[in-house]
Amino acid sequence: MAGIGFELRKLFSEKDKAFGDVKALAYSSIVSVGPWIITSISLNIIVWLSNIVNMARADKIAYTSTVLYAFIFSQFLTSPFQYLITRYISDSVFKGKIYKIRGAYIGIVKIVTTIGFFMSYFFIRKGEFSGNYKAVFVILFITMSLTWVTMIFISLLKNYNFMIKSFFSGNIIAIILAYLFIKNPIFFIKEPPIFWMLFSYTVGLFLNFFFTSLYLLKIFKGENSGDFEFLNYFKGYFSLFLVGIFYISGVWTHIIMNWFLGDSYFIRNVFLISPLYEVAVFYAFCTSIPSMIYFMVFLETRFLPVYKEYYKNIFYVGTYEEVNFSLKKMFEVLNREVLYCMELQFIISLTFILTANVIFDYFRLDLYFLDIFRLTILSAYCTVFISIFITIFLYFDSKIYAVLLSIIFFVTSFIFSYIFGKMGEDYVGVGFFLSSFISFGAGNLFIKGLFKDLNYITMFKRNFEIELGSSFLKALDKILEKKVYLVIIFLLLFLLSGCSSYDKRGFNNITKRNWHTMSNYSLDGFDYEGYNSEGINERGFNRAGWNVYTDTAFDYYGFDIKNINRKTGEKYDERGFDYRQYNVFTDSIYDSRGFDYEGIHKDTKDEYDIAGWNYYGLNKYTGTYYDKDGYNVEGLDMDGYTRYNRPPETVETVEVESLTTDGAEEIKIYWVDEDGFNQDGIYVGGND
Repeated sequence: MAGIGFELRKLFSEKDKAFGDVKALAYSSIVSVGPWIITSISLNIIVWLSNIVNMARADKIAYTSTVLYAFIFSQFLTSPFQYLITRYISDSVFKGKIYKIRGAYIGIVKIVTTIGFFMSYFFIRKGEFSGNYKAVFVILFITMSLTWVTMIFISLLKNYNFMIKSFFSGNIIAIILAYLFIKNPIFFIKEPPIFWMLFSYTVGLFLNFFFTSLYLLKIFKGENSGDFEFLNYFKGYFSLFLVGIFYISGVWTHIIMNWFLGDSYFIRNVFLISPLYEVAVFYAFCTSIPSMIYFMVFLETRFLPVYKEYYKNIFYVGTYEEVNFSLKKMFEVLNREVLYCMELQFIISLTFILTANVIFDYFRLDLYFLDIFRLTILSAYCTVFISIFITIFLYFDSKIYAVLLSIIFFVTSFIFSYIFGKMGEDYVGVGFFLSSFISFGAGNLFIKGLFKDLNYITMFKRNFEIELGSSFLKALDKILEKKVYLVIIFLLLFLLSGCSSYDKRGFNNITKRNWHTMSNYSLDGFDYEGYNSEGINERGFNRAGWNVYTDTAFDYYGFDIKNINRKTGEKYDERGFDYRQYNVFTDSIYDSRGFDYEGIHKDTKDEYDIAGWNYYGLNKYTGTYYDKDGYNVEGLDMDGYTRYNRPPETVETVEVESLTTDGAEEIKIYWVDEDGFNQDGIYVGGND
């Protein structure tokens, strides 16, 4: 964000001091956290709009999970490049080679687009979403990744107003489109509302990237040359690449670890989420916004002047005493302002911790993550200052301290998150807190070590030119410039997408060709849709739905091509078996009596069960439908009485005439035993 200080210092120096300070703080707030706030609000509005169609909670979670994954892993993709490309741009400006910036932008866009495509495609392809939804996710991931890249270049131009306006416009368009498509989806694209929500947000984000790119390419004019020259910086500044990797890994590792060890579940067979913990983390990091804002203010208005004075003395006009004095002054300013920033953020964080219960009760938030929220506030406090320390180290080109701090942050986050994750739900968030706290302490120690040896580092170590690039990197640059990478990408896309898209039968989901036979037919002679060369499937149906074996619309089992049974009109027969001979009532291959479709019992492995009955109700020992006692498989005798409900031998029978519903006369026979009780156990004989 270098260069914003000019505007801030102007605002802070206005005649109306109070009003100027307010405007300066507002301006720095918009620049530093504006895109974050705008994006968060727009996403929540889109989710709220889904209530128009009474969208199920599961679909809302699926949508937010889609955006969350794109957000997290796009940072994993781009963060390692951000510090590296920033260094390349800075050197290009310092050397007066502005024309190289256009090429660097185009080059990083090409690389991020290519890697982003493969990452998102192979991640989402197994998800239980429509093809259109998966395609939009791939576009969203690539666009979000490129958005992080464009922010690096837009900061160089110091046109933060354009950045905010672009973000705001893109998100407004996303909200409007979401409202229109949710209420009136395009009729010929049969997709649920969740698709239109993702589509709308992706369109808004893409428009933001598109217009920003047009603006950058308009400013950085010239021919595209040296698109991949920045790759040579991997040799001289590989440490910057490591800083990006380890820092972003430290930020997100605790969430990923909680997915696997905490209270989590899968969404659509692809998104592993832990909503309560993620929400708590989000709200906790929102509390750290003031420190981000203040850091920008003091960095640009108080620190940069003494920073420039120090290097002016050490490189041009300063004596040894002046150099030491400016160093001492710079350290005092930095120490004072960082300490004040810590105190300010601590008071704010403590306030939220103490009032969390009231806040949760007022907004009716889930009290389950109240303790997680309180603990994560402290974690967010430390994490923000870890980022600040890394920024300060890079200001002084102290890459070793930046790398060490980022490694400590990642390693401790991984280890502690794993240990406390295994200990159970009561320890959720403890690992991340310990990691951030330890890294925060290490950053404070490194700051002191930095200023202790700064003169030596600046005057001696920086006098040696860093060798950039290697034979391999230079060769890679030449290959990519010759557009050979396009051929490589195409071949990889064809091979990887093809080889990894074969189903269990060996068919490619895209080409419909079989891997085993290298033809349109499998080893058993059937194509992707299940038909042989004569157009007959395994069940004997042709494409018109006629069964050639039975010469009817039904197979031998009584099912049509749509698996509907002829007698029941359902996808199962009278016994509950479907066309695969799988019983839908027992969710097994056996019916309720333990017989399979062919009549073989699961216990005896023959046609009779343990009691001697087959599935037709024929008794093995008597050869009839009754056992030796005269009862059938249902436990009824020939007269329809159960074993314990048959009347005694000495009974009286009574004939009763009655009328049926259609007026016909019906005679019912009742019996009464010698004691005067009928078959229902009611006393009907004798006098009252």
